[in-house]
Amino acid sequence: MFKTSADGPVSDTKLILRPLIGLMSDQPPEEIERHVVREIEKHRRLRDDAVMLEAKVDAATDPETAREASQAYITAMIAVHAQQTVVSTLLDILGYIPDMPKSKSH
Repeated sequence: MFKTSADGPVSDTKLILRPLIGLMSDQPPEEIERHVVREIEKHRRLRDDAVMLEAKVDAATDPETAREASQAYITAMIAVHAQQTVVSTLLDILGYIPDMPKSKSH
């Protein structure tokens, strides 16, 4: 997964956020786990928002509404993918997938 270099752990196969490795380097595992859980929850919220925006794109009836909805959807998906990189990096640092609290109904 990670190999060691002069800069610390790196991956040959995927994007990682090196600053997160530094930020978490002195943190105990339980603190890293708390961050992972919060960031997974954030990723889920961003994903849910993107799904709702995608439905607005699909439901748009005029070109202007469709264009605006599409722009909002693209912006939301950028945030989803960026957050996925945060989650992935933190999971690699932690070394396991933590148990998640029960989610609340929407």
